[in-house]
Amino acid sequence: MIHDQILFFGDSITVGGNDSLGLSWPGRLARGLVTRGGAYVTGYNLGVNGDTSVQIASRWQAEVLARGREETGLLVFAFGFNDAAKPTGGTCQVDFETSVKTARSMMQAARDQSDVLWIGPTPLDETVNPMHTASGNWDMRNDDIARYDAAYSGIAEELDIPYLRLFGEFLTSARYQAALVAGDKVHPGDDGYAMIAERVADWDAWKTLTA
Repeated sequence: MIHDQILFFGDSITVGGNDSLGLSWPGRLARGLVTRGGAYVTGYNLGVNGDTSVQIASRWQAEVLARGREETGLLVFAFGFNDAAKPTGGTCQVDFETSVKTARSMMQAARDQSDVLWIGPTPLDETVNPMHTASGNWDMRNDDIARYDAAYSGIAEELDIPYLRLFGEFLTSARYQAALVAGDKVHPGDDGYAMIAERVADWDAWKTLTA
């Protein structure tokens, strides 16, 4: 089914921290779909800075309901980075087992409601550690993100939900690593968001549901 509205759920990578254009990757994707065969397409960026899987799970259904008119819309989820983040001296913000359980429950419910796409988390430049923020000091490791990403990919396969893995490719991409340095080493600069949008736009699952 081709949808006239697309809802993007995620964290600050979805919001687009450090993106000077204010579009992030959802905005770049939606910009290419504003008009499609004369039909108006609406893209909602529903990312929230710092959100974990648990926080997205607590709000996504209300967000859908608030925007639902004649149809639910295509639901696009991207999370995990914050689940794996550790307060300095602590453990992952959402422990692995809880994250996996939450992701499975949320994605199954979303799949039962509408068409769903799932985007995996992106890597960071670890030289940022410890990262100082208003909410405290954080230690973030690519090994932790990779573990969550692999688990999410397995869940997506079980549930027959298309899952786009970005982590491994972007970890070794000179272009994305340069974009991280241009940003704050966690959130990329403009070109990093362009890269994410390019990869999603070229994804067969995206094309099938938006062409």
